[in-house]
Amino acid sequence: MILLWLTLFFIKELHGLRLLDLEVPSVVESGDPVWLNCSFDLEHDDLYSVKWYKNSVEFYRYLPKEEPRAHQYELPGVYIDLERSGENYVSLSQTDLDSEGTYRCEVSAEAPSFQTERAERELKTYELPKEDPVMEGIQDSYSPGDVVDVTCVAAPSKPAAVLKWFINDKETPKNYQKPLLPITKEKLFGSKLALTFVVKQTHQWNNPTHIRCTSVIVQEYSQSIEELFIRDIKSTELRAAKDGPQISGLKSNYELGDKVNANCSLPKVVSPPILRWYVNKEEVMPDQLDQYQTIECKDGYKTALLGLHFTITEKHFRNGEMRLNCTATFSKVIDRRDVDAVIGTNQQSSGLQLSEKKTKGTNGSVVLYKLPWRFLSHIFIISLILQ
Repeated sequence: MILLWLTLFFIKELHGLRLLDLEVPSVVESGDPVWLNCSFDLEHDDLYSVKWYKNSVEFYRYLPKEEPRAHQYELPGVYIDLERSGENYVSLSQTDLDSEGTYRCEVSAEAPSFQTERAERELKTYELPKEDPVMEGIQDSYSPGDVVDVTCVAAPSKPAAVLKWFINDKETPKNYQKPLLPITKEKLFGSKLALTFVVKQTHQWNNPTHIRCTSVIVQEYSQSIEELFIRDIKSTELRAAKDGPQISGLKSNYELGDKVNANCSLPKVVSPPILRWYVNKEEVMPDQLDQYQTIECKDGYKTALLGLHFTITEKHFRNGEMRLNCTATFSKVIDRRDVDAVIGTNQQSSGLQLSEKKTKGTNGSVVLYKLPWRFLSHIFIISLILQ
């Protein structure tokens, strides 16, 4: 029977290569430079090679016993600055949308151990729109019974913008909105959302209608990953990213047929992330998860918690090891823009009118103004009397 030992920290009696940390930014803006770092401890071993992969394709290799030591391989989206790259790190001078992917560091030791350690992280890229959103289809005037049919168009970006309509600062009902086919430009995606409603008799000049379209770009990214490597009794290790989720509830040893009951938690967060469990890179099925409510802390922070339970079998081992991963996925607003229109009414005609004058706000909003016809007629009569 195979005996498996689980510990929260590396076992001091073990000697040999250990991969300490892998630093890959979770999300970057297209065009920004990137620094990839792979930290390891050889202990009593000698280094044979350090290899870097993107989506399982090698793009950089460091061999300390060869000249030159560093080698690079052309790969779309990977722009290596060879002079600034070395044994533990790779410098990318720039990025583009092709830079997105899963980056893996693989470290191998010389004889006699020939030990290899590896870890990987996902990098996502985003690109903001070049222009502010616009409203299309606004008419000069509306009367009771007329249909207001306008479209909000967001310029292409990655990821695509999420559009929302508001009338007098209240989000419009879903039946007022109609999603339109998105705009595709190379690897960027635009958004379109129509707004339709009927002008009512209750509209008055002293109570104008304010229409606003909000464009929000939200980027999801995995900020941290905790990996638990379970091998034979000779090698067991827990590897955690900085400020990442924590694995708890494990026993000191397990046997085949034993049940694993563990918890993944991430304390001290303002907005709880989505936690996910993986066994050998495959996401765990819902029937093996324990969903808990978010824990409210006294200091205003929250703690996210997700449980895992399953029975250990031989199928859980691949190449003599089993990996448990806990990831935390966050959503971050990286861009928000508004486009506005103020629609006033004429009390005499009960119509809805827009002026020709437009001003652009600092946030890209467009506001339309109107003077009531009654006020303008008074000015005209006064001017005739003065003549």
